[in-house]
Amino acid sequence: MLIVATFAMSLTGCLQHTYVVGAGVPGGEIVYKHWHHHWLFGLVRPKLQKTVDIDKLCPSGNAVIHQEVSFANGIVDVLTTFIYSPTTVTVTCDGGSGDEVSTVELTEEDVLEIASDPRFQEVVRHLAPERLEEFEEALAAR
Repeated sequence: MLIVATFAMSLTGCLQHTYVVGAGVPGGEIVYKHWHHHWLFGLVRPKLQKTVDIDKLCPSGNAVIHQEVSFANGIVDVLTTFIYSPTTVTVTCDGGSGDEVSTVELTEEDVLEIASDPRFQEVVRHLAPERLEEFEEALAAR
């Protein structure tokens, strides 16, 4: 009876943590899915436990990390009388490397509007002061 009660109680409670890194990735590609090991009701984590390096798995910086006690994890937890309590960790990424170059097509009017903006002119003054005169002449000619 005690085993049935313990099993029933273990099904009512579950653990889920979801961490969003960067912009996150709804429906992203699963790049990591492994059991992580814990002992004594999940309170003790072994020192040799593998650490998930999100920078290596998701170079774009966009990821979702999901940790849960799955049904299989719960069964193992109950069968070991909560001495060994595994969790499943899943990482999804957008698959981008962060080094992509996007192509944006601008019309002549778009470029003129951007160049005429005082904030853009301040950026030119700050980043390319040696080209400021050339920039101002080109803007005046338009």
